[in-house]
Amino acid sequence: MDSVRKFLLFGPEDSLQRLGSVLVADTKPQYTFQYINESNKDKVYVYNYEEHQKLINSSTTVTLVILEQSDRVVIDFIVTGGRMGFRGSSYSNDTAEALIQDTVYDYLIDFSRRHGLTMQETKPTENPEPDA
Repeated sequence: MDSVRKFLLFGPEDSLQRLGSVLVADTKPQYTFQYINESNKDKVYVYNYEEHQKLINSSTTVTLVILEQSDRVVIDFIVTGGRMGFRGSSYSNDTAEALIQDTVYDYLIDFSRRHGLTMQETKPTENPEPDA
């Protein structure tokens, strides 16, 4: 199972610039990487979250690639791993903890609401193949 979701965030510049540093402090990713482009002051953050579910012997990895620009933030939300539907191994128990991808996604939604940001999900456009 893997999925890629892309988001654009617009809003006040100070809130946009705070997202990357606040996210790492509040969600505690296992691996982090940061790059600052000196010419235009764009920042790129890469955060990796890993979760192992012993009950179904499954691992899930969430990778966030955050590009902070002066007028917007572009987020690539990539989820890989996991097992669903393999001999009844789905992990949907009401008493179970929230999955890591749900926790990180909910944090992004909550942060954008609290700080007056507009969050839009972008859909990739499919290029139709030319008829031969």
